[in-house]
Amino acid sequence: ISIDKKKSVIQERKKRKRDQQEASIIEAAKKVFFSKGYLKATIDEIALEAEISKPTIYQFFKTKDDLFFSLMLPVIEDIGKQMEKVEKKILAGKYTAGDLLVRDLFRAFYHSYELSPDTFRIVQLFQQTGLVSQLQPEVKSALNERGRYNFALGRSIIRQCIQMGLIKEVNEYELSDLIWGLTVGVIQLEDIKSDEKQGNKF
Repeated sequence: ISIDKKKSVIQERKKRKRDQQEASIIEAAKKVFFSKGYLKATIDEIALEAEISKPTIYQFFKTKDDLFFSLMLPVIEDIGKQMEKVEKKILAGKYTAGDLLVRDLFRAFYHSYELSPDTFRIVQLFQQTGLVSQLQPEVKSALNERGRYNFALGRSIIRQCIQMGLIKEVNEYELSDLIWGLTVGVIQLEDIKSDEKQGNKF
């Protein structure tokens, strides 16, 4: 085996190890944040849950805020990506009725739950308890910016469909909030109703 090949194998092994460590940290963080809450959770507890050292966590995440941001970001970004798909369908003239559009908007929001149910629950719990204000300003600003983009896109989609005659004249702010609120509420309700014996009723 050539020297270059050996180096490539070693680098790939190191990368695989780092990826595994990062995944372990994130999974441990989900458990600790959900069981302890954001304010009471500590990096020490996350390190213990992940079975790695505290300094190792700091190689990936500088602060607890950064770690939490890494959990929330995929959920928020996925909502935006799913709504962008809906917008593309609108522009391509794929919708013939408003109910199909509303269905796809629900699905766009629900997809983020399917992506990672545990993370989705943590994000919602975090928002409902008003803990966003406890984050570092730059992290809070980044999350707010992405959230604003998603809501602005949702309102734009509804506005376009009103202009196209797919849905009746409504307040796009109210309808956008209603769809998001119903999605979150139904998910939470079904989580409450589900149990281990009967499985998730959703």
